[in-house]
Amino acid sequence: MTTVLLTVHIIVAILLIGVVLMQRGQEGGIGGIGGGSSQSLFGSGGSGSFLVKATGILAATFMMTSLSLAFFSQKEAGSVLDGAAPAGIVQQQAPQGGAAFDTNQLKGDSGDALPAAE
Repeated sequence: MTTVLLTVHIIVAILLIGVVLMQRGQEGGIGGIGGGSSQSLFGSGGSGSFLVKATGILAATFMMTSLSLAFFSQKEAGSVLDGAAPAGIVQQQAPQGGAAFDTNQLKGDSGDALPAAE
């Protein structure tokens, strides 16, 4: 399912890029390519309405495939917090009564306990 959706997503992205590049700019758009006019290529209305509709449809399809891919990839991956700790990592819990950090457990370079903060 994800492979089919990804294939459709890539095809729609390429088509969307092509349709946007064919749209009329400030100086004529696709009608200036090869000496032809836009009226003969897209009918008497020019390239405006056809390309605008195609852009809207492709953009909506692109957004839907993007959301679908995000949903399916999140569903497959799960949460990082759901899994157990990797091998070799020991999770320590805070002591039940008192402070969560005991300064008496700290050792200096000489092996002596560090002096308590005053």
